[in-house]
Amino acid sequence: MDHIIEHHTFQDALKDIAIEQDMDLDDVKKQGARCIKELHAQQHPMTKLVSVKGFDFILSRAYSDKIDVDPKGIKKLMKLMQQNSVAFIMTHKTYLDTLVLISTLARYGMPIPYSFGGSNLAFPGLKQLGKNAGLIFIRRSFKDDLIYKAALRHYIASIIDKGDHLTWNIEGTRSRTGKIIYPKMGLLKYIKEGELQSSRSIKYVPVSIVYDLIPDVKEMTEEGKGQEKKAENVKEALNYIKKLGNDYGRAAIRFGEPVEIEEDQHAIIPDMEEDSYADKNTLPRFAFELIHKTNAITPVTTVSLVCHVLLNDFALTKKEIEYKVNRLMAFIGQKKEDILIDRGNKIGVIVQSALNLLQSARIIQKSRAGQRAQYSLVPSEYLPAAYYANMASGHLYHQAFIEMALVKIKDDQSSNRITKFWEEIMRLRNLFKFEFFYTNKPKFSSEIEAELLRFDKNWRGVLADPQGDISALLVKQDLFVSRAILLSYLEADKVVCHALNSWDADDDFSEAEFIELAMFKGKELHWQSKITRLDSVSKPFLINALRFAKNANLIPVDRTLDHDGLKRWRRQLDDLSERLFYLKQIESLRDEKLLKKQPIEQNRAQDLIKDNIHHDEDIEEGPHITAFFDMDRTLINDFSAKKFMTTRLLSGNTTVKEYLTQFATALVFSLGNRDFEILTKIAALGVKGIKEKEFVALGEQVFEEHLEETIYKESRELIANHIEKGHKVVIISAATSYQIEPIAKALGIKDVYATEMEVHNGKFTGRVSEMCWGEGKARAARKYAKKKKIDLSKSYFYTDSIDDYPLMKIVGKPVATNPDQKLSQMAFENNWPILRFEEPIEKPLINGFRTALAAASIYPSAVKGLIKGAMTMSRREAADTTFASVGDLGAKMAGLDIAVKGKHNLEEIRPAVFCFNHQSAADFFIVMKLIRHDFTGIAKKELERTPFGPIFKALGAIFVDRSDKSKAIEAMKPAVEALKSGVSVAIAPEGTRSGSKALGPFKKGAFHLAMQAGVPIIPIVIKNAYMAMPKGTSIFKPTHIEVVVLDPVDTSLWKLKNINKHIEDVRELYLNELEN
Repeated sequence: MDHIIEHHTFQDALKDIAIEQDMDLDDVKKQGARCIKELHAQQHPMTKLVSVKGFDFILSRAYSDKIDVDPKGIKKLMKLMQQNSVAFIMTHKTYLDTLVLISTLARYGMPIPYSFGGSNLAFPGLKQLGKNAGLIFIRRSFKDDLIYKAALRHYIASIIDKGDHLTWNIEGTRSRTGKIIYPKMGLLKYIKEGELQSSRSIKYVPVSIVYDLIPDVKEMTEEGKGQEKKAENVKEALNYIKKLGNDYGRAAIRFGEPVEIEEDQHAIIPDMEEDSYADKNTLPRFAFELIHKTNAITPVTTVSLVCHVLLNDFALTKKEIEYKVNRLMAFIGQKKEDILIDRGNKIGVIVQSALNLLQSARIIQKSRAGQRAQYSLVPSEYLPAAYYANMASGHLYHQAFIEMALVKIKDDQSSNRITKFWEEIMRLRNLFKFEFFYTNKPKFSSEIEAELLRFDKNWRGVLADPQGDISALLVKQDLFVSRAILLSYLEADKVVCHALNSWDADDDFSEAEFIELAMFKGKELHWQSKITRLDSVSKPFLINALRFAKNANLIPVDRTLDHDGLKRWRRQLDDLSERLFYLKQIESLRDEKLLKKQPIEQNRAQDLIKDNIHHDEDIEEGPHITAFFDMDRTLINDFSAKKFMTTRLLSGNTTVKEYLTQFATALVFSLGNRDFEILTKIAALGVKGIKEKEFVALGEQVFEEHLEETIYKESRELIANHIEKGHKVVIISAATSYQIEPIAKALGIKDVYATEMEVHNGKFTGRVSEMCWGEGKARAARKYAKKKKIDLSKSYFYTDSIDDYPLMKIVGKPVATNPDQKLSQMAFENNWPILRFEEPIEKPLINGFRTALAAASIYPSAVKGLIKGAMTMSRREAADTTFASVGDLGAKMAGLDIAVKGKHNLEEIRPAVFCFNHQSAADFFIVMKLIRHDFTGIAKKELERTPFGPIFKALGAIFVDRSDKSKAIEAMKPAVEALKSGVSVAIAPEGTRSGSKALGPFKKGAFHLAMQAGVPIIPIVIKNAYMAMPKGTSIFKPTHIEVVVLDPVDTSLWKLKNINKHIEDVRELYLNELEN
C-alpha cells in the first residue's frame, strides 16, 4: 500500500491540490494517505477462494448450479483477459449480479476482478472480508472532496498498472422495470481518468445478466407503487439470503465485444438532439454506447417470453402459449440465436417449466385442469409480469414500431406513403426515446430495414405502391408484439399528459410533487376505464413519461403551460391506442382460425403414428432375402472375445507382448474409449508373429468348453424358421473368424463376415485387414447383397447393440435382439420388433446380491438428499435429490434397463397425478427414475412401518390406511394441497401388485384427487416389470423394461356422477397399450 501512497504521480496531484486550495501540504498528504487506506483492497488467495465458494453456495440456494453462458463468448473473454486489464460493465437487476459474474469467471479459471461497493455496506466483519476478496468500498458522495477524487483516480490507475481487472454496475441502482436504465457517469469517469494516468490501457466489456425469476422483483415493484425502500444493513442482507431458499429457475450471463472510446459511437443520448453533439466521443456518448451494446447481448428467458405473451392476452391455454412463445423464439433466434437460453430444448417442456415458476411466484394463475386449462396474470401482479417481459423488450421494439407505422399508413393511397411510413417510424422513435436505447438515425434506419425483411421480403414494393395492400400484409403476420411492448408506456404517457393538464400553472413545479399527483390521477383514470393497466402508474414509468414531457417543453415554464402541445400529445397517444386495438383484432381473428385448424392437425399426426406401428404380416419367402445375425448377445449369451482372451492367457502360451497389449487394451477401455476398432488394432499388435493355426485350435477349444452351452434356444429356432422360408442366413460380427466359425458350423451357417487379422506365411502380421464393426458391417452387408442379388429392403438384421445402427438403417426389417439400453430405447420409439431371450443359465446367487444392493440403494440416496437439503436449506431439494438417486441407483443395481415412449409427457404438463399400473416391486424404482422431481407418492399404511418408511415420510410421502375410509380421505388432503402448490403425485390406482401382465380394477382415490386439485391424470403404462421379479419370488433379475407414458387425460370437465365411466375409460387406455 505504501508504494501506492508514495507514487510520484499521486504526490504531485496532492501538491497541486494544496496550492490550489491554499491548504497545508502535510495535512493534504495525510488525508490522501487515509483515502488510499480507505479504498485499498488486496485479494487474498484463501479469502478469494472462500468468497467464490460462498457465492456458489448462495446462488445454489436460488438457481440451478450451472449458469447459462455462450461458450464462444467465454473463449474470447479468456483470450482478452490474458492480454489486457478488463473493466466489466454490468447491468444491475439484483444484489446477486456480481456473484453471478465472479462465479462464472471462477468456473472457467479466469481471474476475479476487483469490484466496487458503497461504504454503507462496510459492516464490521464484512468490511475486512470484502477487502481481502477484492471489494473496494467507495463513499456514496464526494462531490467537493478533491483529495478523495485524486486518491480514487490514482488507486484505480494502480490496479490497471498491475494488469488486474475491475467490475461495477453502470446503472448505479437496480432496475425497477426490468429494462436496462440510464447509465451513471461517475465511476466510469474516474476509471477513464485512472486509465489515462496508468501506463496500460483497459478494455471495457459489456456484461448482461438475466434470471428466470428474481427475489427482489416483488419488493422493487412495490417501491414503484410508492412503498418505502428497505434499509441496506446486515439484518436485511441475512434476510435476503434466507429468502433464496426457493426455486427461482436459472441465471444467464453474456459478454459482449470490447467497446473502445475512440471508435465511432452509434448510440444516442435521448436528452440531446443528434446533430448537437459537439464532440462525438464524449464520456456520456461512450456510456450510452456501452449500455446499447449491453442491451444487444441481453439473454432471453422463456419466463420473459411467457410474461410477454400473457400481457398481450387475458388468458391462454398452454398450447396457445407454446405457439406464441415458439414464434417469439424463432423471431429472436433469427437475429441472434445464442441469446435464447432455452435454445434447442422442447417447447412443451420449457414453457411448462416457466409456467410452474410463475405459478410458484404467484404471478400467474390457472383456471380449470388439464390441456384445456387457461393461464392468466394475477390481477395484482401485472407489474412483476411487465418487469420480466421487459427483459426481452430490447430485442422486440423495432418490430413494434413497424407494426404501428404500418397501421398508420394502411389506408393511405398517396404516392409518397413510403415517406410517411419513415416519418411515422421516426415519430415513434422520438416518443419512446426514454424507454429504449437507440443508435443514430442512419444506423437505426438500417436496423428497421433488416426487421422489415423478416416482416416481408417485398416490403419496399408493397409500401411504395399506392395500391399495395398493407392490411393484407398485416393479416398474414403470425407475430405481433406492439401491445405487450408499448401499452404500459402509452398509458403512463396518458397519465402524465392528463396530470399536466390539471396542474395549476401558478404553482411552483416540483417533479416529486407532480409524480405524487400523477400516481393519484392514474388511479382515477383507471377507475374511469381510460387506461387498462393500473401498473402503468408506477413511478419508474411515470418518471420516464415526465422526462419526455420535459424534453418536449410540455412542463410549466415561467408559470405557463403549452396546452396546445399537450392536446397534440394526447391525440397522438389516443391514435396509438386505437392502432393497438386494431392489431389486437387482427391477432384475435388469426388465433381463432388457428384453433379451428388445430384438432385437424392433431388427427393427422395420430394417423401417421398408427401407420408406423409394426403389425404381424405374412413373411415373404425366397433366396432374395437374407437374415443377418450379430453373434455376441444375439446368437450366444456371452461375449466370445472375453472367453477367447481368458483361455489364451491361462493357456501358458501367452507371450510378454500379448500380456502388454492386452493390458494396454484394458487400460484404454477403462479410460472411457469404447471405439472397438482402436481396441482391436491395439490387441492385434500383441499377436504379431504367432501362428494362425494356434488361434484356429483355440477357437474350437473355447467353443467346446464355454460357448456351446450359451447358444440361445430361441436363436436356433429363428435360424431354422428363416431357412425354412428359403432365406439366406449370414453371421456378420465384429468378432474374429476364429471365434465365429465353430458357432456358425454348429448352427449350420456357411456365410460369415468377421474382423480379419492379416496373415503372412501362416503368421499374424500385427495388422487388421478387415474391420467388421459399425460402418464396416454395413459395408459387408452391401458387398454380400451385391454378390448374391439380395434385396436389403426386405432383409432382416438381428443385433443387440446400438453400434450396429449403420446396418440396421439399410435393411428393411431391423430386429433389436436382447438390446442394450440405447438400442432398446431406439427400437421402442421406432416401433421396431424387440426380442428378449431367456438366459440358458440362471444366476440365483448373483441376482440375490443384486436385489440386496437395489434395496440398500435407498440409504446412500437419502444421505445424498440430506446433504443437498442442508446445502440449499430446502426440503424439496432434499426430496428431489433422494427420489432421482433412488431411481437411478436402484434401477442400476436391480439390472433394470428402462426404455420409455412418450417421455415428453413426463415434463410438459405439471403438476399432475401420475397413475402407474403395479406389476412388481420394480415399479418403485421405475417410477422414481421416470418422474424424478417435484412429486410425492401415495402408498399403503403398512409400508410406513418398513425400514424405509420413516425416510420417505420425512420427504413428504403420504401413507393411507385403506382399511379405514374416513382416515384414508383425511390422509389424502395433503396430496390435494401438494398438487395445488405445484407438486405432482404418483399413485397406483390398482392399490396392490398384480404380479403379472394382468390389470386389476382401479380404485377411485387417484381420480378424486385429480378432480379436487384441478390437474390432469398422466397414465404411465409399465408393460413388463413383472418379468423383473416374477410372481412368487422376491429376487430381481436383469430385465429390459418397456414403459409408455400416455398423453395427459383432461379432468377439467369431469362430473362426480360420471366418475365410474371416467375410470373405465382411463383403464381402457392401459388395456389397449398392454395388449399392443
